[in-house]
Amino acid sequence: MTEPCVIDVRALERLEEWGGDKRASQMVRLFLKNSGMRMDQIRAGVANSDSGQTERGAHSLKSSAAYIGAEHLRTLATDVEGAALDGQHERLRALLPQMEVAYAAVIGELESIEKTRPLEVIDES
Repeated sequence: MTEPCVIDVRALERLEEWGGDKRASQMVRLFLKNSGMRMDQIRAGVANSDSGQTERGAHSLKSSAAYIGAEHLRTLATDVEGAALDGQHERLRALLPQMEVAYAAVIGELESIEKTRPLEVIDES
């Protein structure tokens, strides 16, 4: 079995085509800045069997992952969102470790891309 692609760089290239280097850089930085809160929301929702909280976190993470080309993470977030909507707490507990691994891989890859790829510096103030 092959490892899924962590980041599809073609998604970042599309962002650059549509909005320039500034847009691609902004999306990477926004993901790095905000995705941890979404993961915390998912973790807390799973721990507390709060399907609504889990669903909201997964829905937001799914969209963000799609923008930056993190397809495997997006797929897992979709699965978590669906399981939360169906109240499948056991399935959520089973999916969370997979999501943790995929999330860590995405963060590592984005940090590496950010260091090596000539993305424009954004003033986030």
